[in-house]
Amino acid sequence: MGLSYLDYLPISKITIFEKQAMDLQVIRSDQVPLGKPLPCNVYDRDGNLLLKAGAVVNSTRQLDELRDNGLFIPKRDKAAPLPPVLKESPFVLLDPMPAQVERLYGRMSVEPDFAGRVSAISKNIQKACELDREACVSWIFLANDMRYVIGHPIHTAILCELVATQLDWPAEERLVVLNAALTMNIAQLLVQDKLHRQAQKLDPAQRAQINEHCSQAIDMLQKYQVTDALWLNAVLQHHERMDGSGYPGALTSEAISREARLLAVADVYAALVTEHAHRRAFAANAALKEIYLLRGKQLDAQMTETLIKVVGVFPPGCYVRLANGEIAVVTRNGSAPTTPIVYSFVNPRGQAINVYSKRECVHPQFAIKEVLTKSKVDVTLNNRAALWGYKA
Repeated sequence: MGLSYLDYLPISKITIFEKQAMDLQVIRSDQVPLGKPLPCNVYDRDGNLLLKAGAVVNSTRQLDELRDNGLFIPKRDKAAPLPPVLKESPFVLLDPMPAQVERLYGRMSVEPDFAGRVSAISKNIQKACELDREACVSWIFLANDMRYVIGHPIHTAILCELVATQLDWPAEERLVVLNAALTMNIAQLLVQDKLHRQAQKLDPAQRAQINEHCSQAIDMLQKYQVTDALWLNAVLQHHERMDGSGYPGALTSEAISREARLLAVADVYAALVTEHAHRRAFAANAALKEIYLLRGKQLDAQMTETLIKVVGVFPPGCYVRLANGEIAVVTRNGSAPTTPIVYSFVNPRGQAINVYSKRECVHPQFAIKEVLTKSKVDVTLNNRAALWGYKA
């Protein structure tokens, strides 16, 4: 028996694609061309008309709202299908980013335009997320062969961009949070690198260093000519918690800036899904449950619920075990939150599959039985970009 959406996350019930709508075929959001007339009608999962042929979808925000209802076209319209729209690859922007951040951190004290360099990286994250939101989420789970102090701020910034976009924040306001995400830990780079590999509990001296890193980061940023008050406040307050249990100021609720509240949610989720020496990474669905339980207590409720919506129960890039015993990677959203598009790359005997097999999780034999962390998968996933429709 397959698991339901409510088995993974305690959110309101969802609409399931029913038998009478089976004359429709699901399409991916990247098959809807932005700014161009649609060649055929588009329906939701219940068969209700969403857009007539000739209508134009002008923004990713509109596309996200449509996708939440499911995107389907009639099978009889195969003569005029929506073509795949292969835009510039987001991986071209994201894959070089760890090296860019490494260089930035190494040159902080001598970089003449530190704020400008940070903003340039943040703008590339914004562009990548605009190109393909699902591919960017996958990067958080799959591109983790880098030092934690480098990968974690990039992962956090990607999540901030996706959540803030969903909340309709203007690009310049989103940029501030991304800049803060990339610089929130600059005062503890060496300490954080060591702690990530440390299996023992923190000693008092290490705890004191951590408690001081927010204030120390502000001093460093000001030294490097960062003057944006929203940026500085977000860094200073990113460990504050809604219930006053955070640091350094034990602030509560609205006393914490909007940017810092978003940064806190993204920071916590990104840390949960990452492997540490002192604990295993949380599976994607388990991490969502963790932050869901913290919403309205330690974490901002709206920010948390929006991140849950953006990432999903089965985020692109997470590994899953199917009912037939195969291990697959999630690539795209499907007709419902519990039935994503996946590609199997490990057979039931634990052997690598040379040609990855696309699986529709709506079929019982391909239903998702378990979400896996990377540590539970021995086979390396190759040619990652191709799974999202891009050149390697």
